[in-house]
Amino acid sequence: MKAQSLNVFILNDDVMVAGKLRRYLKKRFGDKLNISLFFNSRSCLRMLNGQVDLVVVDDYLQESTHSGIPGLDMLQKVKEKDPNTEVVILSSDEDVATAVEAMKLGARSYIRNDRSAWQQILTIIDQNIQQPIRYLIAEFGVNVFMAVFFTVFAVMGIITYLALRYWIH
Repeated sequence: MKAQSLNVFILNDDVMVAGKLRRYLKKRFGDKLNISLFFNSRSCLRMLNGQVDLVVVDDYLQESTHSGIPGLDMLQKVKEKDPNTEVVILSSDEDVATAVEAMKLGARSYIRNDRSAWQQILTIIDQNIQQPIRYLIAEFGVNVFMAVFFTVFAVMGIITYLALRYWIH
């Protein structure tokens, strides 16, 4: 049985930067990630289908029409199309008000595009992969039903143990 992968979209108008980020993440995670590159917002939104876990968006995309689309606008469009998709905005701007607005609009993170940016993205992806159900699927190759069943069973066992321990003492 094939383990489930995390689906990641990278939306960046700089082909070299997007490619380097893809190689960096693939080197770390290998087959645990399915990474798709997009160089304009329209193609990215068209492919967003409810199966995407994370979209990494460049804060300012220079579209082919020479009119850019701000990262916050793209964040809103992604969230309108699929509220469960997490969005990380990469920005060269240190504007705190924009970062706060991004978080209010539902961004997972607003990352300053500096030397530590890719490491921060790596950490976010690692946290998503380590979620209990996704971890069971990826590491043990069980199907989603069995992973959910096992997780619920384990949590209920812990709650019962703690309740009995409290009740007896």
